[in-house]
Amino acid sequence: MADVCTTIFDVLKKEIASLAIAPGAKIGEADVCERFSVTRPVVRAAFQRLQDVGLIEVVPYKGARTTLISLSSVHQMIHLRTAVESWIIRDFIATDPSPLVLEELEHILRMQQLHIRTEQVDEKEFFRLDSAMHQFWYDRMHCDQIWNLIQNDLNYERFRMLDFVGTLGYQDIVADHGRLLDAIRDHKSDRVVPILATHLNAGLARMGDLIREDYKEYFTFDEQENAYWVEYSRKLKLQ
Repeated sequence: MADVCTTIFDVLKKEIASLAIAPGAKIGEADVCERFSVTRPVVRAAFQRLQDVGLIEVVPYKGARTTLISLSSVHQMIHLRTAVESWIIRDFIATDPSPLVLEELEHILRMQQLHIRTEQVDEKEFFRLDSAMHQFWYDRMHCDQIWNLIQNDLNYERFRMLDFVGTLGYQDIVADHGRLLDAIRDHKSDRVVPILATHLNAGLARMGDLIREDYKEYFTFDEQENAYWVEYSRKLKLQ
């Protein structure tokens, strides 16, 4: 039972995180039972695990739905990433990375550039390449556990995927990566914060009115809280 429960959990987690199952969508217990040929207790155990990681909410007598994306949590994760990652990149620059190390980063950037030139961009593959670029300096500076914490914030990961799917802003993302690589190559630590702040907040800027229009049913947000973070981000990028 445990193995089957884990399989159901892993499959549904992947589908929710990749938006194959949309935020706010109902997940029928009976449908999952039929899909995996299992009994209700097994499905309920998998649902409990999904609820524990914040991907679904189970309401007695009403069933299960995937959670909405909290815009406030997205803002806060971007704030956290900007603060932590800018230090990590500056520490990385201070190590005076060798040409061989820089070539590894340049290879990832070239792979991104080649991928977005294809006729149909695979958003999941681009998500992987985007993550690989950032993970590189976390790993180099022995901060892999911090990176894993970021990756485990599935509210934020769903937002990133929605940005890719909803805006197709691949060119902007890759251009920002190029600017970060230039700053690293040129040992310009003072460029890191404005470039990274712009880069990490760009998804919110690209999504813009889509959050309140096309994808409004996917989100939960507080107007006052959102206004605070928008203004904070504006000031940060002007530094």
